[in-house]
Amino acid sequence: MDKDLDKSLRYIFAEYKRLKLKEKKQKLTIEEHETLKKLSSFLGKSNEK
Repeated sequence: MDKDLDKSLRYIFAEYKRLKLKEKKQKLTIEEHETLKKLSSFLGKSNEK
């Protein structure tokens, strides 16, 4: 169970970082932007540029 949780959290953080990098390059799709907003909210991060 702990391995599954660790793997899931690592994926969430990796996806957040990937989307933040894409956001800086201004190449986010609408769906990616929505996902970034949801991840930011889940992680308690502000969605600042």
